[in-house]
Order: sequence, then structure tokens, then C-alpha cells
Amino acid sequence: MNILFVWMLINIDYFKFSINNCTFVDKYVDKYNKILLMIRNRLFNTKLLVVGLLLLISSSCVKFPTPGPGPEPGTTIPTDFNWKTVHDVNINVQVPSVSGIGDNYIRVIRIYSSPMLKDGSLVVSGAAKPGSPLVVKLTLPTALSSIYVQEILPTGKRTVQKVEISSQQLNITINNSSAIAQPLQKIATKASFTSPSIPIPANYDVTLGATGSTTILGFGSGQSSAYGNTYKSYYIPAGITRTASTNMSNYLGHAILYVKGTLNLSSSTMSLNKSSIVILDGGSVIVKGLGTGVFDANIPIVYLQQNTNLTSSGIVEFNDGITIVNKGTISIVKDMKMNVASTFYNEGSLTITDSKSGVFITNSSTLYNSGIINTPKFNITTNASVVNDPSGKITAKTYYQTNGTVMDNFNEIVATTSLKTDGGATINNYCNIAANLTDLQGTIGNLFEGSLWESQTFKINNTTMNMNGSSMFLTGNITDVYGMNLLSSSGTYSVFKCTGNVPDLRYAASQVNGKIEFVHTNLVIGSSGTNGSLLYEALFNNNGSILSKVQTKNILASTCNDAAGQIEDPAPEIIDNDEDGVAAEFDYDDNDPNVAFVSYFPTETTWGTFAFEDLWPWKGDYDMNDLVLGFRVKLYSNSENKVTSMDFDYNIRAAGSSLILSAAFQLDKVNASNVTSVTGEPVLGTAPFGVGSNGTESGVNLAVIPLFNKVRDIVTEEYLSFLNTLPDSYITTPDKSVKIIFANPVNLSDLNMSSINFFVITNNLGETNRGKEIHLPTFLHTTKADVSYFAGKQLHPTDKYKFDDGMMWGIMIPETFNYPLEFQAVDLAYLHFNEWALSGGVDFNDWYKNLSGYRDDTKIFTY
Repeated sequence: MNILFVWMLINIDYFKFSINNCTFVDKYVDKYNKILLMIRNRLFNTKLLVVGLLLLISSSCVKFPTPGPGPEPGTTIPTDFNWKTVHDVNINVQVPSVSGIGDNYIRVIRIYSSPMLKDGSLVVSGAAKPGSPLVVKLTLPTALSSIYVQEILPTGKRTVQKVEISSQQLNITINNSSAIAQPLQKIATKASFTSPSIPIPANYDVTLGATGSTTILGFGSGQSSAYGNTYKSYYIPAGITRTASTNMSNYLGHAILYVKGTLNLSSSTMSLNKSSIVILDGGSVIVKGLGTGVFDANIPIVYLQQNTNLTSSGIVEFNDGITIVNKGTISIVKDMKMNVASTFYNEGSLTITDSKSGVFITNSSTLYNSGIINTPKFNITTNASVVNDPSGKITAKTYYQTNGTVMDNFNEIVATTSLKTDGGATINNYCNIAANLTDLQGTIGNLFEGSLWESQTFKINNTTMNMNGSSMFLTGNITDVYGMNLLSSSGTYSVFKCTGNVPDLRYAASQVNGKIEFVHTNLVIGSSGTNGSLLYEALFNNNGSILSKVQTKNILASTCNDAAGQIEDPAPEIIDNDEDGVAAEFDYDDNDPNVAFVSYFPTETTWGTFAFEDLWPWKGDYDMNDLVLGFRVKLYSNSENKVTSMDFDYNIRAAGSSLILSAAFQLDKVNASNVTSVTGEPVLGTAPFGVGSNGTESGVNLAVIPLFNKVRDIVTEEYLSFLNTLPDSYITTPDKSVKIIFANPVNLSDLNMSSINFFVITNNLGETNRGKEIHLPTFLHTTKADVSYFAGKQLHPTDKYKFDDGMMWGIMIPETFNYPLEFQAVDLAYLHFNEWALSGGVDFNDWYKNLSGYRDDTKIFTY
């Protein structure tokens, strides 16, 4: 028996004595009781538990309440500080009349938080006409300095303007003449490649249950299937959640495990040796990691049907010529690696969540993508190749390609930070590429008819770009140039357009040859100074190449180029199936007149975070991890910019509390009677939240939308006392969602984050009281709150959800928040938190970001 474990058993009474001789809040008593229970049952990592237990004793033997962070002596949190990382901005977007387009035609307005427009940064969309502006109150991060407002004309032509957030009221008039065109996303629906199939038996050789360790073995010599199966088949039926050891280290003939239910091996790395795993429709597999050994069958090693899930908290790596087919959903925390002539067919979705990890295609491996890939890093190296199909989209923070690799892009690639190439890479762009920085070194880029490559900043060295007729490259600044070869052999013009600065090209060993119009919008004619035409003129008049300040060659709009080069507008031809006035091309659902646009908080692809302490009305340890809930709001509006329904997506990231936590949000400007239905994740139980027939909480006039009565109702995978707050204790938590349909449409401005009032209810074990609500500062309690809790003198006189020294119990952050470890106060983990609070939110309004010098990573939970 482990010596440390024996020591703990002997000293249980000592720990109990320590508990009984300290003054504790209920939170710590319950934590101790659970730890003692774990000692009895050995449900722990021994070293980790001892450290946690000693920390609890040392940190909890204090007078009630524990002080937690607060202002240092001689400093003060401003009494009116609202603890908000966001603010409301009133926006009024006016659109002008355009010759040839009637004022009765709707113009689509989209507002983004990023200049790329293609990185999921959409915040709001709506309709405007000359004389009928889009008027909306947006909730935006206080750290955001600019927004980007795009107008889409009925012809498809698009313009965008950068608008500085200089006040709480922004009056914007679209200026078509000076705006910069931007690209369109339009995705096809059918893959052009055919992925391999895998046999699905009518009868399985072995059926597995939830329990009982098993080694997946194939047929031995002289053995065969009673059902005629080529490979020995194992089956986990629907409705079964198997957590027992399932060893895939087969040494006999090839075997296949079919999963229709759930295989949960979250603490084990699965190694596939002479075996395959097939996830059938509705099935789910959860592992710590996934790898390969010997593989001798000519079938995929991993195969996901539609409506399936594969989740891994560790690295997934495939080697030695194997094949993977994904038609479902793959979610990986760490790296996804394809190595040594392996092939991956992605027809579903692949997501990498760790900010330092990515997708790596290398050593002659191939990726065929007709689905969605979201990853921090996307690397193609050493003779690998990628085909991004007409329905495929790849979004990465950094894209890197080198060593004889080939990318064939038939739809969309987005690199939100940088797209870099080196060492003989080839990129064939048939559709749309967007990058914040494009840095091409020793590369061949082929731009085909109707394609667009867009970049905010451009660097190029010893690179050839072959621009076919009607292709376009659009950039802001060009910062580094040597050996730039822009070539075209087409009979029609292509356009290379720069809207910023261009360095001197006289000594850059560069050329522009063929029918290419090089448009430099800041060109100074006759000058040899900055952006002077004399710095560039020698490169032109070669086989039709042109240097222009204003574009003269028209590039017809395509589904890939977003009319970025179209300077001659055709008459609008509008298809509008639901007859709501919004063209089908720009209508979110052109078969439903109630849904034309969708708006988001924080943005289309990012999530915000609610982080709470649980000891209100008293202070706690302020690790801000007692409940951490990721969320995203989607608002569906009609052509009159009225919201007809909304989605609230959420994920319980962490729960470092031994209290029973419940959560809901109140729509402060919507009556419960105006809600037709609330569907999606059901609320289990009837207390503390009971729901009425329409899904809102019963007995409340305003619309209160309960999410859960207990954390464990949502996170059903077994965990110990704390969820994802102690080191080396991460489990994957599920994304959930509720949809709210309104009886009468609601104003967009009445559903911004100032009117979505999220709150938590706390109870001791065994209690289901409704009254102890914890809200963010500035928000009011619901009518079911027990106001007797407000009587304590320790509470702030003007806001009962702040302590008398100004500290809060809850905060909302407009992005995914890397919260502190258990017992680590937020001001120790985030080094500028105190400066932000003491300045009333003026200084370091981006304190929560992962920037240099902003945080102590040793005090932050990682997975």
C-alpha cells in the first residue's frame, strides 16, 4: 500500500480536529468532508490530494469571512466602478442613394470587430435603406478601439469603413467612393473527392457492455466469423456508456470496434494496433490521446459517420500510410498530426482548442477537406499536400507551408494572424484566401480566374505569383519586397491592388509582366518620394502591365471574390424566396421571413465568459473559478431588424465549489408572456428553478431562462469535488444551447448584454432554496430573490452585488477566460487586475488577455 496513503488514513482524525478547531465558511467545511471521503475511497491522485488538503488547512483557518482581494491600504476602488469589461455603444448607420439602384432596395449592413471580416468577427447584421438607417445599441469590449462597417448593395458590391470607437454614440454614413471592397464567403455543399468506405456488419461477432475489461483481438489462425465478417467485429450498442478498459493493442488478425453508444476512456491514451475504430451514427468516443501501431488492413483506421463525436484531451497522431475519414465532429485539445504518407478525409468538423497546438500535415501526407477546420496552427511541411474542397473552410491563427508542399484551395482559407510560406511551397488559389499578414518566401502562387487573395500586410521574397485573368490580389501595406514576380499570360486583365504604402521597387529585382493592373491608391504621380510613381514606373509597360492610382479594369463579381474588383455595377437581379426584401445571397434563411440576419455576442465564432465567486454576501478566496461559464449569444432578426428568436450557447468550463450551483439569465426588457417557447437543453428537476409551459421560470413577470439546477445535470462525466480547477484534473465539458422564440419581435437594442442578466443561485448540499441570487454589479435581482440577504452592512450601499470596499462576486469577460487555479486569487494570476480596478476601468482594460507581462501562468488553470 502507498506509504503516503497510509499516512493519510492514520491522520484522518487530525484533519477532522483541524476542521473543527477553525472557523470556516460552509464552502470549506464541505470541501474537507469531500476530501476525507476521497481518502477513505482512494478516489484521488495521492500527491495532488495531500497538497490540496494542506492548502485548505492553511488557507481556511481564518476568521469568517476570508478577506480575499481588495484595495490595498491607502487605495480605493472608485465607488461607481461597474466592473465591466464591455460598454454599450449606440450606432446609427446611414446609407446613401446610389445611381441605378432604387432607394426601396435593402442594403445589408454588417459590423465586424476585425478588419479581416473573414475570421468569425461578425458582431451584428441588419438592413438599411436611404433615409432608414440601421440603429442598434451594441455591447463591445472596452479594449476594442475600432469597428468595421460593411455595406452590401443589391448588386453584390461591398464596401467597408473603419470607424474609431470615439464615443458612446457613433453616427456613420457609408462612403461608397472611398471604401475598400472586401471578400464574400459562399460555400458549396458537395465534396468533389470520394472518401473510402468501411464495412458495416449486419451482425457483430462480439457485443460489449458498460463494464468488464476487454482486449480487442482479431481472428487467430483457423478462426473466422460466424456471420461472414472479414474482420472480427466488436460492438458497443446505443444507450451503453462503456468506461471499462478497452485495449486496442491487437496482435492477431485485424479487428474493428464499432461504437453506437459511448466509449469513455478519458484517462487513457488509445493505441490502435492492427485495429480500427468506427463511430456509428449517434456514437461518441472520448480518449486522453490517440495513436497508431502496426496497421496491415486496406481500410480506414478511424471512421466517423455523420452525427458522431470523437473527443481527445491529448495528442492525436497517425503514422505510416494510414487513412482517417471524418464525417462527424472531432474535438482535440492538443495537436492533430498526420505523418508518413497518411491520408485524412475531413467531411465534418475538426477543432483544436489549445492555443499552442494545431494541425500538422507532414512527410508526404495528404488532407482532403470538405468540412470545417478551426485550429490555432495549421502547418503543411515536407512534401505534404492539402485539397480544400469547394465546401471546405480552414481557419487558423497561423498558417505555415514549406518544403515542396502543395495547397489547392477551392473555397476559403483564413489566417487571422499570419500566412507564411518557405522552401518551395506552392499555393493554387481557385477561390478565396484572407490573411492578416501574408509572408511569401521562395513560393509559387497561382491565382485562378475569379479568385481573391486578401491581406492586411504583405511581404514577398523570391516569389512568383501567376495571375490569371479576372483574378485579384488585395492588400493594405507592402512592407518587404525583393524578387517579386507578378506574371500573367492571360488575354484578360487581373488586378493587384494596394490601399496602403508600397516601398521603392527600383532595386527590388522585381517585375510586373502581362495584363496586370497594379493599383496603388496612395500613388503620388511624378514624385520620387514616399509612394511616388517614379519608384515603380520602370516595372510597367511590359506586355500590357499598368500602374494606376485608380482602378480601371473591371473584375466581374464571382462567388469567391466578393465583387472586390467590380467597378461597373450590373443591374440588380434579386432572388428573394421568402419575399422579405433581403436577397437570398445575403439572407441567413431565405425560406423564413422571420429570419434574415443574425447578430452575435461576443462575435460569430468567439465565446464570452461569466466567472463567479460563490460566497455572497461574504467574500471568498477570489480565484473566480467557483463557476466559470463560457457563452455565446445569437440573435436572429427579420428584415425590419427586429429579433424573432435567440440562442444562448453555453459550456460549464469549471466549478470550483462544493455548494450546489444553479444558473439562469433574465431578459430584463422582455416579459415572460412574450416568449412562445424555450427549447434545447432541458432543465432537470423542479428546484430551485421550476419552468412553466413556455420554458421560462414560473411565477416571474420578466422572462427568466433557467439553464440548470445543478452543475452535474450538465456535466455528467464523473469528477471529484471540483471541476477543472485543480492541476492535472481536466475533463472535457459539453457545449449546450437553448433557443428562445418570441411571440412578438423584440428590438435588437433590448437584447444586448446590458439587458441579459445572468445570475447564479447557491445552496448547501441537500437544499434547493431559490432566494440566494448572485448577480454581476449594476444588475438587479429577480422578483424571487430573498432580499433579507441585502441587510448586511458589509454590502455596498448603492449596489448589493459589491462588497463595501467595492469588490464584486461576478464578472463577464468578452472572450474565453483562462481562469486561476483553485486558491489562487485573480489579482495574483492577472498582474494588472488591481490597476484596472483601482483606476475604475481606465487603465489596463485588457488585463484579462494573454499578453507579455500580464499574467502569472503558474497560477492559471491549463489543460
